[in-house]
Amino acid sequence: MDIPAIYCIFKGGEVRSAPVRIEGTVISFEAEPARPTFSAAGSESRAPVVVADARGLGRRELDDRLLKKMKFPGCDIWFLTHVRDIEDVFDCFMGDIAKLLIPYHTTRNDLVMREAYEMSENCIPALFVSKGRVSGRRGQTKDLRAVVEEMVKIGFSEVAVFDTDSMLTAYDWISLNDRFSDLTPFVRDMDGPTAGIGFQNIIFDL
Repeated sequence: MDIPAIYCIFKGGEVRSAPVRIEGTVISFEAEPARPTFSAAGSESRAPVVVADARGLGRRELDDRLLKKMKFPGCDIWFLTHVRDIEDVFDCFMGDIAKLLIPYHTTRNDLVMREAYEMSENCIPALFVSKGRVSGRRGQTKDLRAVVEEMVKIGFSEVAVFDTDSMLTAYDWISLNDRFSDLTPFVRDMDGPTAGIGFQNIIFDL
């Protein structure tokens, strides 16, 4: 199942989106954000869509205006934003979201990930990978398989992996697939102002 991603900000009293560039953990728009038109209304079943809080990730704080105002008819929203502590997780679930993607590198420590898992099964760790390594806290990097194993030990059944520079090789994916058998495409490129970006993103169904 392909899941589209829409990179959004709240600006001028409305939700806007545009294609983005990602360098490591830094997200920047490649065009002036416009009102998104994406909708799954009329489909036989509700479809998931990832909404990335571009401003919140950049400023290291949740954009609660975006959280309150984002609406995509017919879609279950999977929200990606800056999460530092468990209070941020609580705040996110005050909005109308189905799942919360928690960037590993923004959390204060591993305790936050454990608390998030205990709080809700709808939390998913999000690993940003650059040059084959996971972006960690305070600018550190870590081995991808080691971090995924950490998330498995906590109990997570899904892990999102963002290959931000397409540096992971076919062997890397095969190696991960040997350990995690079901790989589901996570984000695809889209045309127009709601476009995603050209790197491979997947969710591991553990």
